[in-house]
Amino acid sequence: QSGGDPARMNVTDIKSRFSPDVIDIADVYIIDENGIVIDATYIGDIGFDFKKWPNVYEVITRIRNGSVFEADRAVYGFSSVKESRKFAYYPTPDHRYLLEISYFIRDFIEDRRNFSYANVMRSFVNETPHLRSVTLYDSMFRMLWSMDDHKRPSDPAAIEYVQKVFQGAERIKISDPVNSSETYYYFIDISDDKTASGTMLDMVARIEYDTAVMQRHLDSIRLFHALVALIAGLLGFFIAYLLAYHITRPIRRIIDDINRIAHGDLNHRVSYSGSHEFSELETSLNLLISHLNDLISSLQEKEHHLRESKEEYQRLVEKLNEGIWIVDQDEKTTFVNTRMAEMLEASPEDLIGRSTLDIIHPSYHEIIREKMKNRKSGLSERYEIPLVTAKNRQIIAEISASPSFDPYGRYTGSFGVVTDITQRKENEQKIRLYALQMEERTKELEAVRDQLFQINADLDRIVQTRTEEVMRLLEQKNDFIMQLGHDLRTPLTPILGLLPRLDELDGEEHANMVRIIERNARHIQNIASKSLKLARLNSLDYIPECDDIDLAETIRSVLEINRMSLRQAHIETHVEVPEGCIIQGDQILIQELIDNLISNSIKFSKPSGGCIRIQVKRDDGTITLTVKDTGIGLMAGEEVLIFEEFYKSDRSRHDKSSTGLGLAICLKIVQKHHGTIIASSDGPDQGTTFTIVLPIRCNTSGNQQ
Repeated sequence: QSGGDPARMNVTDIKSRFSPDVIDIADVYIIDENGIVIDATYIGDIGFDFKKWPNVYEVITRIRNGSVFEADRAVYGFSSVKESRKFAYYPTPDHRYLLEISYFIRDFIEDRRNFSYANVMRSFVNETPHLRSVTLYDSMFRMLWSMDDHKRPSDPAAIEYVQKVFQGAERIKISDPVNSSETYYYFIDISDDKTASGTMLDMVARIEYDTAVMQRHLDSIRLFHALVALIAGLLGFFIAYLLAYHITRPIRRIIDDINRIAHGDLNHRVSYSGSHEFSELETSLNLLISHLNDLISSLQEKEHHLRESKEEYQRLVEKLNEGIWIVDQDEKTTFVNTRMAEMLEASPEDLIGRSTLDIIHPSYHEIIREKMKNRKSGLSERYEIPLVTAKNRQIIAEISASPSFDPYGRYTGSFGVVTDITQRKENEQKIRLYALQMEERTKELEAVRDQLFQINADLDRIVQTRTEEVMRLLEQKNDFIMQLGHDLRTPLTPILGLLPRLDELDGEEHANMVRIIERNARHIQNIASKSLKLARLNSLDYIPECDDIDLAETIRSVLEINRMSLRQAHIETHVEVPEGCIIQGDQILIQELIDNLISNSIKFSKPSGGCIRIQVKRDDGTITLTVKDTGIGLMAGEEVLIFEEFYKSDRSRHDKSSTGLGLAICLKIVQKHHGTIIASSDGPDQGTTFTIVLPIRCNTSGNQQ
C-alpha cells in the first residue's frame, strides 16, 4: 500500500491493530539500508545508528538482503539498560528496508537482574579482600553491574578504556601509585553468533586492586635489607682497621721507598725492618732493584746506539729521490719523507695520521682496497696509482709496496717506495696521441687516395657518358633537322605549287586554293612554334615561374577551350578534382601540359567517339594527375617512344596535322617541374592512360641547378 515508500507508512496506526495483549509492550521500527532507524513507535529509538556496532550492522544487513523472517534473542534495550526486549526482523521485497518488531519482557525482569554472572562476581568480590571495585560493561559501553549498589555514573576515562578493550579484545593495565591502586580491564567473550544481537553479549570487566598492603610488605623488606647492610658495613670497617694497623702500614712504607726508586733514585734501597716476612720482602726488592739498575744501564746504552742508527737511517731516507710512505694496519699514514711530502705539496706533519683513501684519487678506492688485502696476505706489488695533492692537483705515482709484520706474524702495516711518473705519463700520452694522429692522417691520406682513384674512375665514366650523350644529341639534332625539314617541306610543296595559279583562278576555286595555302601555312607556323618552345624547354638556363595554380580551375579552362573539338569528336569528359587543390608551378606551362594531353586524346580517339577521364589525387607533398582516354591505344614498346621529338605512331591511324612534338613538350614541362610522366596502355584500341606526379611546392634549388 505504501508503494515501497516508508514515509507513507503510519507505524502508529499499524501498532494500534495489535492484539490488546501486546499493544502496550510492543513497538514497530523501520531501518534503512544505512542501518539507521528512520521511524518507530518507540520515539527514543528514532535516529538510532546500528553502524556503531559493526557486528550487529553486518547481521541486520544480511537479513535485509535475504528474504526470511528471523527472531532475535532477548537483550537489554538500546536506549535503556533497565529494560529487556525481544526483537524480530523481516526484509522488504526491494531489500531497501528492514522491518523490526519488539516487545517488552516484563515477566523476566527480576530473573535477569539475578543472572549467574552477577552471582559469580559477588562471590569473587567476597573471596578477594584486596579488591576495591568490580564493574561490568556491555558492548554498548553501559554499566551492567557494580559492587557498588548505588551504581554511580561511569567515568568517561573508564568508558574510553572499555572501548579500547572491545576494539582490541585484549587486557589493559592502569597503575596509580598515588592512590595505591592497579586497575585491569578484561575482555569477556560470551558472544552468540546464532542471533543478530548475539555479538552484543560480550562484556568488559573493570577490576581495581588495592596495592597498599603489598606496598607495606615491600617497605618492611627494604627496611630489613637496610639494617643488614648497616651491620655488615660496621663489621667491615672494624676488620679494615685491624688490617690497616698490622699490614697496611708496613706495606705503605715499602711502597713509599719503591716510589722514590721509581722516580729515578736507583741508589735508594728498601730499609723497613719489621716482621720476618717483611724482611724477606725487603731483601728480594733490593735485589730486584739492583738487577733493574743494571738492565736500565744496558738499555740506555743500546738506546744511544739505536738513536744514532735511526738518525743515520733518517738522513739516508731524506736524501732519497724517491718518496717513502709508511702506513699502519688501519691504513693511517705514520711516516713520509721530504720527497713524498713535496710530491703531495704538503708538509710531513700535515700528512701524518691521514688515511690512504684521503690521498688516493676516489676513482681508485675500490682497487686500493683490493691491494691492501694483498698486503695483509703477505704479497708485495708494484702498481701505478693516481694521488691527489694538498692543492687538489692530480699526479700519477708508481708504488712498490711491501707488507710489515711483527715477530708474532701479525700485520702491522705496509711500506711503499713512491715515484712521481706524472711527467712520464704525460709524455707517453702525447706520444700515443701523436701516433693516433699519424694513424688518422695515414687513414685520411689513404681515403683521399681512394677518393682520387674513384674520382678518376668516375671522371672516365662521366666523360664516356657525356661523350655518348653528346653523340646521341648530335644524332638527335640531325634527325630533328631532317624531320623538321621534311615536315616543313610537306606543307610548303602545295603552297609553292598553288601560289602561281592564284591569279588564274577566281570564285569558289580561288577561295579553296587560299584555304589550302592558309591551312598549310598555319601547320608550318605550328611546327615552328612548337620547335622553338621545345628548344626553350631544353635550355639549361630556362627556369619556370613559381605561381599558385588552382588545378580544378585550370582543367575547367582547358576543357572549355576544347569544348567544340570534344563535341565534334563525340567525346564525353569525367573530371574528379578536389576543390582547393593548389600547387606551385608555371601557370602557362601547366595549362599547356593539360591541353596537350587532352588534345592528344581527341586526336587519337575512335571515330565513334569515346570518353576522357581526368582525376587528381593529393598525397603527402605531391599530387597525381591521371588522364585516361578510350582511344586507339598504344602498341607494345610505344610507351617510351611517344615522348621523343617528331615521333608519330602508325600512319594509317595518325592525324596528318600532328607535329609529333606535343608529348615531347609535355615530358620537358614535367621534368622542369621535377615530376614524372608515364604512359600505359593495354594494347591497340584499348585506350591510353597518362600519369603525372608533380611536387606541390616549387623546388627553387633544383630549378637553379
